[in-house]
Amino acid sequence: MPPGRPTIRSRQVAGELRRLRKQAGLTTGEVGQRLGLSQAKVSRVETGTSGLRLGDVQAMLGLYRVPEPRQAEILDQVRRAAEPGWLQVHGRGLPEQWQTLIDWESKAVALRAYHGDLVPGLLQTADYARAAIRDTASEPPPEAELDVKVAARLARQGILSREHPPTLHALIGEAALRIPVGGPAIASAQLRHLAEAIRKPHVLVRVVPLAAGAHPGLEGPFVLMDFDTDRSLAYTDHRSRTLFLDDEAAVRTHRLAWDRITAVALPAEASAEVITSLAAVAAP
Repeated sequence: MPPGRPTIRSRQVAGELRRLRKQAGLTTGEVGQRLGLSQAKVSRVETGTSGLRLGDVQAMLGLYRVPEPRQAEILDQVRRAAEPGWLQVHGRGLPEQWQTLIDWESKAVALRAYHGDLVPGLLQTADYARAAIRDTASEPPPEAELDVKVAARLARQGILSREHPPTLHALIGEAALRIPVGGPAIASAQLRHLAEAIRKPHVLVRVVPLAAGAHPGLEGPFVLMDFDTDRSLAYTDHRSRTLFLDDEAAVRTHRLAWDRITAVALPAEASAEVITSLAAVAAP
């Protein structure tokens, strides 16, 4: 792929190359020396500011001793790097797209998440996350797989405890606050957790009341991610597919949807009152 504005595939490959280099215990200078590249070139590849060239990436993967099946997956992404969107189909164990989501969230400076029927993952308790993952699956996963997925979901929440966390603006459907996911005790603990979370200065939660009627959020949950220098991403997660979008038209469509949902959401103070009152009623 020639130099230019990076796509989501090229950005993901760049991050993976950086991770693999560190895993191999090499510096960018050492990689450049062994492959006949400048240190600056290696750094540009890893930050996505330089175009991905198949030969360079293949040489790096060989140097890092990446298994051939994984090499083939990464090289396929390089070949398709000019395509603006990225659709992934869920597999067993910890899905690759979950790690992708963690990577993007860790780089974001602002996150806007809408969910109508569940509390967003960044604001879930461990018990609620376990129940949500298990009970919404067509086929409940084995306990070992469930443990991995819950741990991954909780790991995502670490970004909210950083010294300089991203801002999180969540729009949550009223139904999500009333559905007893995991049973009354777990649902009650989740409401109390949410009531504590909204006290953080970088977390804003607004409730979309049932009385709001039809709005774009009824088409499904989504997340918008904004970055310091890279263009924004839109992320949607459905039963068998995860879609990362970075083309301007798709991101604009999700922004317009966000604006329309925001217009019918309760103000922040009224939302906080709804959450705290429901938490008090649900308390054992």
